Amino acid sequence: MDARLRGHGFEATHLSLSAGASLWLGAGIDHSVTAQSGSIMLGPRLSPQTEPPEGFLHIRHSPALRETALLILASSPNCEAERVPLRHALDAELSAFAVDDFPIPESQHRAVRAIVDDPLTLLLPLSAVAARHSMSTRHVERIVKDDLGLSFVQWRTRKRLNLALRRIRAGSSVASAARTVGYRGSDGLIRAIGRLTQLTRQELSGDLAGAVRASRRR
Repeated sequence: MDARLRGHGFEATHLSLSAGASLWLGAGIDHSVTAQSGSIMLGPRLSPQTEPPEGFLHIRHSPALRETALLILASSPNCEAERVPLRHALDAELSAFAVDDFPIPESQHRAVRAIVDDPLTLLLPLSAVAARHSMSTRHVERIVKDDLGLSFVQWRTRKRLNLALRRIRAGSSVASAARTVGYRGSDGLIRAIGRLTQLTRQELSGDLAGAVRASRRR
């Protein structure tokens, strides 16, 4: 199954969805889907507040979502009263993917919001980010620090790690998730996580996302 997406905050995206995969779409995302003959596609309505953090999330494998989808198919709810508990179950499963491991304050400054909402901010050098927004690097660093209480580097590291860990939990490999947020490979991602969590490479070498989540609960 192929999906094509277009929306604010990310470039036009083409995804290949394998059997059992899920695609969490936010409101207002233009999309088209091409399915092979014999495919089954389920598109249940979610609660208005259940929005993916980055416009969409490709969830490659989730037994919990699969079981909920099968339950919806099997029960065939006929009225809103029957749909509500199933919708709430989906809301809960999806919301777990949206939790940030490393909290980031909400921006209150219009110029800072423009910078943090720009998907290229994670991938470009600070000098290029500043040029894109017609500012000096020093000015970007100052307004980000004043607004968020974090340096630009601290903010970007946390943002990269949150996105990478979300994609790992959704089924991406560590190396693939690392590259999509601006690291060259898994080593850079693991080192960055180790610096923030004080976890050793050995502790992070197995279930990376699970080890991080466990460390944040201590």
